[in-house]
Amino acid sequence: MLLLGIIILSSYLIGSVNGGLILSKLQGLDIRKRGSGNAGATNVLRVIGIKSGILVFIIDCLKGFLALYFTQVLITNTNNPLDLNIDLYLYFSSFASLLGHCYPVWFSFKGGKGAATGLGNILFINPFLITLPLIVFIGTLFFFRYVGLSTITAFLSLFIFGYFSIGFSDYVFLIYLFLLFLFIVFTHRTNIASMLDKTEHKVSFFK
Repeated sequence: MLLLGIIILSSYLIGSVNGGLILSKLQGLDIRKRGSGNAGATNVLRVIGIKSGILVFIIDCLKGFLALYFTQVLITNTNNPLDLNIDLYLYFSSFASLLGHCYPVWFSFKGGKGAATGLGNILFINPFLITLPLIVFIGTLFFFRYVGLSTITAFLSLFIFGYFSIGFSDYVFLIYLFLLFLFIVFTHRTNIASMLDKTEHKVSFFK
């Protein structure tokens, strides 16, 4: 289990490198004290600007991908027999990187909500599955203009798309996708409450 421990720790530390917090501090502010108080790409886009928002999204997505890539490198280069199925190591790595992003050790355990990092995880595991959730995200955002709702429905569609793509042939992967969806719902719980109270910020496409 030493390998699993190393994978979880390294993935968490990689996830803890929060692009929004680093970029905002370089500009002399703490993004967690501005806008929605979230350290993710959406709040950075609103507070600092579209270029910074896109850059943070890329950073957060990339670290989700790199955490799993590093995990695969560790698995490939180990000389000891594996205690678990290879895919399970990737799933543990995925959630560790998400925890790192949402609760970064470097920044008082207050980070983002994990959507971009989760996207990076899936891009490594199975990039084909991103197609439908991306369409769902764009469509939901266009009609309802809530980023939080669009993110939640996108991850729900990811689970549904995964089910219809592979069925129960890989039930462990389906469990992973469902737990990933629940994680995103949990991190967006304040958005859900705001939407119910009709106080959630809406995206404006036309100024």
